Order: sequence, then C-alpha cells, then structure tokens
Amino acid sequence: MTLVQASIANDGNTIVIIADRLLTKSFGEDFPSYEFESNSPKIISINNVGIGFAGSALYADMTTLDLQSNISDTSSFEDIVDIISKFIKTTRESTIEDMVKRLSGISSEKFFSNSEIVPEEVRSFIYGWLMEFRLEFECILSGFDKNDKAEIVYITDDGSTFRATNFGVGSIGSGSLFSQIYFDENNYNTSISEIESLFFAFKAKKWAQAPTGVGRKTDIILLKKNGNELQIRDEDDLMNEINNIYEEEKKKNNKIRNELLNKLITNNSERLK
Repeated sequence: MTLVQASIANDGNTIVIIADRLLTKSFGEDFPSYEFESNSPKIISINNVGIGFAGSALYADMTTLDLQSNISDTSSFEDIVDIISKFIKTTRESTIEDMVKRLSGISSEKFFSNSEIVPEEVRSFIYGWLMEFRLEFECILSGFDKNDKAEIVYITDDGSTFRATNFGVGSIGSGSLFSQIYFDENNYNTSISEIESLFFAFKAKKWAQAPTGVGRKTDIILLKKNGNELQIRDEDDLMNEINNIYEEEKKKNNKIRNELLNKLITNNSERLK
C-alpha cells in the first residue's frame, strides 16, 4: 500500500507533491516481498523537479542512482523524464533477457526470432511468464518544462510516459484511486492558493490513508515556478501544525454533523416511530 500524489496550484505557479513512506522490498523471486515504512522520504527534488516512486524500493534506488549519474545542472524537466523512462525500459529488457537466457540457454533475440528450437514446455513457460511479468514499479514526476509550464507525468513499469497535466492532479500507488476521487469530489481547482492547495493535498492523502492502508507518515515538497522550493518532512514542526489543523477541522465537522443529525431526529421523531 502506498501513495504519491502531485497537484498543480496557484494558477500553475506552484506544484504540491505529497507521499507516504511505504516501500516494497524483495530479495528475489524465491522470497516474498514485504512492505516497510522508511525513515526517509521517498519523494525527491532534482533541478526543481519533484519525483516520487511507488512499488519496489530496489528499483527506486536504482532509478535514483542512474538519474544522479546522468543529469547535469542544466537538465530540464523533459530530460529527466527521458532519463528515467529509458532506464526503466533498459531494466525491463535486461530482466527479460536474463530470464529467457536462464531458462532457454539462448539470448532473448534468438529465442523470439526462432523459439521453435527450444522445447515446447520451456517455450510455453517463458511465454506464460512474459504475460504476467511486471517490474512492480512506477514513477510520477512534476515540475516546470522548458516553457515554464507546470507538468505532471506518469512513467509506467514498462517505461511508457503519460501526461496528466490537463487534470491538474496525478497520483500513483494503491491509494491513488481514493486520492483522485477526493480531488474530484471536492472540486479541486488549479487556481487555488499555495496554502489552500497544500492543505487540500494533505487531506486527500489522509482520506486515501483510511481505506487503503497507505502509510501514516507524510512528506511534502512544494515547488515554485520562480525556483524556490520548500520541503516539509514528517518530523517537522510545520507538518505537526498541518496535522493539528486537520484534526481540529475534523472534530468541528463531526460536531456540526452530530448537531444536524440530532436536529433531524428531533424534527422527525414522530415520523420515524
């Protein structure tokens, strides 16, 4: 269970990226994977581009290391998207190559060009494995492109890229559906202020946290078109203040709800008998 979400605010001048800290770790096919809550954020910022990962902690670390080895101070948002996309595609291809060679004894290129030379049982197993194969890893990036336009891009486990900019909001992980629904149901608008969008994003994460088991810890990165950046870690006083305001609002809403419910019961006690 995990969640990373990005939202555009302040008329496209601000981006809010928020995430829990849950990651999945695995030691290979013969060992079960397990989830753990990291001590450090799983969202990072490079060249005023926010990057978040969902799924395998191993692939997240590998992707980060590859990115750090291939970027420069002048790398743009588009460059960073391309670097990560290419790395995921290469990792996927090499994983398939290793698996095919281990099972068939020949390269994947040779296998796919003439699989008849491999025994039918092996051939069927490989194709069955390919049908189910997933890297169990995805990525979301948000930042300002070469035209200073706020962008949100998904990168899937096969390296494909999809833009979610027109929606103003994007999220990945098991909690993404509930996060998205919260933004939609509460009529999120990209014109709202930084502070309001920050609290809105926090509440969306909290709302997704309850039904899906998204991690309790929260980290936020606030990116601005002018290049300024604010990182709020789970341990920070500001995060505690945001959470306290959230809890205070929840208590007041519950109080109002109970008062209205009691009024409804009182006014309709005879009808409800």
